[in-house]
Amino acid sequence: MKNKVLFILCSLVFTGCQITDQKTHQQQEICKTLSEGYLKTQNQQTYEFWKLEQIPNQAEQNTLKLIYKKPNENGLVLTGLLLPTVELECTLKQQHIVVSVAQPTGKNLQVLEVILPKPTNDTPRNPDLVARSETQ
Repeated sequence: MKNKVLFILCSLVFTGCQITDQKTHQQQEICKTLSEGYLKTQNQQTYEFWKLEQIPNQAEQNTLKLIYKKPNENGLVLTGLLLPTVELECTLKQQHIVVSVAQPTGKNLQVLEVILPKPTNDTPRNPDLVARSETQ
């Protein structure tokens, strides 16, 4: 009986956890940081992260939809209430990250674009940038 209860509890705990690969997790964190930075520049830092949705891939791009809601007067973000909402889309295509705000018309307004440097396999030319460890 104890084993069955333990199994059920473990199953419930692990079904709530989503295992994502490192690349996906990295994109989520970058998009979240860029989105929160955008909200701060718009003086909307009171909005809180509420939901993250993966939009199906289109033409080799990964798109995330980030939803931020403004808490009610008690500081709570509740699902059923019609709270002010900001929806942002973050698209990663090759070495570009684009953050857009969803408009009521259905179109997205691009508010931020980041161009990442191309990854290199070269060794750093500056010897000060090389990590060293010495044992004695």
